[in-house]
Amino acid sequence: MNEGASVNRLVKESSPYLLQHAHDPVDWYPWGEEAFETAKRLDRPIFLSIGYSSCHWCHVMAQESFRDPEVARLMNETFVNVKVDREERPEVDSLYMKVCQMMTGGGGWPLNLLLTPDRVPFWAGTYLPRTGRHGMPGMMDLVPAVRKSWQQGRNDIQEVSMKVLELLDSFERDPQEGDVSGLPERAVERLKEDYEPRYGGFDGERKFPSPHKLLLLMRLWREHRDQKALDMAVHTLDNMVRGGIRDHVGGGFHRYSTDPRWHLPHFEKMLYDQALVLMALSEAFSITGRPEYRQAAEELIDYVQERLVSPEGGLYSSEDADAAGEEGSFYIWRYKELESLLSPQDMATFKELYDVWDSGNYRDEATRLRSGKNVLHLTSTVADHAKSKGHDPQALMEWDVRTRRRLKEVRDSRPRPARDDKVLTDWNGLMIAALCLAHRYLGSERALGLAKGALGFLEVHMMKDGELYHSYRQGEVGTLSYLDDHAFLAWAYLEMYQLTLQPRHLEKALGLMERTISLFVDREDGGFYLSREDPHLLMRIKDLYDGAMPSGNSGAYYVLACLSALFKDARYVEVMEGLEKHFMRELLVIPSAHSMFMCGVLMKEESRTLEVFGGGDPNIEGYHPHLLLIRAEHMEKGAISSRTFYRLCLKGRCLPEMEDLTEVMRSLQ
Repeated sequence: MNEGASVNRLVKESSPYLLQHAHDPVDWYPWGEEAFETAKRLDRPIFLSIGYSSCHWCHVMAQESFRDPEVARLMNETFVNVKVDREERPEVDSLYMKVCQMMTGGGGWPLNLLLTPDRVPFWAGTYLPRTGRHGMPGMMDLVPAVRKSWQQGRNDIQEVSMKVLELLDSFERDPQEGDVSGLPERAVERLKEDYEPRYGGFDGERKFPSPHKLLLLMRLWREHRDQKALDMAVHTLDNMVRGGIRDHVGGGFHRYSTDPRWHLPHFEKMLYDQALVLMALSEAFSITGRPEYRQAAEELIDYVQERLVSPEGGLYSSEDADAAGEEGSFYIWRYKELESLLSPQDMATFKELYDVWDSGNYRDEATRLRSGKNVLHLTSTVADHAKSKGHDPQALMEWDVRTRRRLKEVRDSRPRPARDDKVLTDWNGLMIAALCLAHRYLGSERALGLAKGALGFLEVHMMKDGELYHSYRQGEVGTLSYLDDHAFLAWAYLEMYQLTLQPRHLEKALGLMERTISLFVDREDGGFYLSREDPHLLMRIKDLYDGAMPSGNSGAYYVLACLSALFKDARYVEVMEGLEKHFMRELLVIPSAHSMFMCGVLMKEESRTLEVFGGGDPNIEGYHPHLLLIRAEHMEKGAISSRTFYRLCLKGRCLPEMEDLTEVMRSLQ
């Protein structure tokens, strides 16, 4: 691209994130052969920048650095510049994030690395301003220094590159024997140590929802009656539901809280967070019956239905943190604006209930002065507030819903955050599974309808010629599928089967896992690779860590635990044992870092199967996360029984046949 041109190569891409950078003066390349061959031909290092469309600090760096003509000129003269959407290319992001963490001790997005033309890193970092400040390097200093080193001190760069290759070699694990059966309890004991008792959660100064940790706590309580585990999950959810991390006006949850009390969020809204939080809320409601969990779950579904469902039924990826150039501007409220919208009496109640201040209820991050802005967060549940004031709880709850709807009408007239309208198979799979759980535990027919719509979309648009694809946007599929796509879509099919007992859903889950094993399993050392064979990737990564969302290995293990309970297939057991051995060292060191995997271990150890004979359609009430339903003829492909009865099997033995579901329920308890 010539300097001063209005577009770069990214204009031909479909990713919303890459298109955000299509008009940068930086001469960006997408990840691929053209970029790598150009770097070799010109003998230039590669500047690799990885981010995603709803990332606030990615936008900040773009505005400060990538759209600055002088920075762009230096980059174009020095590097071959490559942009990657981490959501479209998770294998690239996963590999280089691990490198960044090993080189610097930290990571995050935007993720920026300098690579040799052979794609070996020799420098890594995250956000880079135009000029250095507070000990942070700036692009105007970094780029000339790199150019000088590349031209005059290549030996130093080569030395660093060799050390990085050694680090990459250390990613390989030696399989180790061990027993996973007691690890869920150990994981929960570690979570108890990490637990922050005042506001709940486990992350210290910044708090991520991490709902899979809550699922583990609740599921362990179900099997072992560990009351402390349940109390931690419920207290954390209570504070999340009341906190500013929840969008009290529009529904759904933001990505994470920047403070310990869940008050001030980073305002991105990610589909996977909605899915995982919906799972936790649904299961918690089944245990406790608390109406605030149902309300938060239903409003989350409202948000997904309004903002994230495509006309064809697929689910979009995210909404941005920023609107009109300011983070959170769509979501925050100034006191006088609220005063102008509410009567004095309503304002007095709203002020107390949602803790709004004339000076703002949070401080500016840079100046530490009151911001004048308010993030809505409940000081208590609406019902508890009513009781404390001597009001009718039902009347106040109805007033609260009306008031928030009024605010939503006003807020909807503001400039909206940008929406990333690509559809990702793995995130859709998680949400479909969550919507099925919402139907199971909340009785939400609407949730089941959304799940069926999204599943139908994936079947029409993401499955072609026997292949599954990872992403879709505006009529075009992107890369072929990754491990996470197979694992979470198989989970979705399993949950749909649990609700419908339609054989095609079970067959789809089985077929996906067969394909998963053939594409991704490491037959020599065990475990699943994240991606397929790729000549452009330095190495294939295997990861088990359950971060903001569960890992593909954990998801695959959970699905295999379900399928092996239903079918007693020796191949599934073999793959699961290989996965256990491959990751045994890290499982033993920090079991709590793999909470979704631990849910899989609980499923393996505690699963119960209810075989349904005949045309019965059992409606199982209560919290039974490890109960798996199957029609008997789907196990043996036999004829449908002429009468309806049930057989409950657990721990390798089956109880006598039962014709009455109340008998089944008594046995489950």
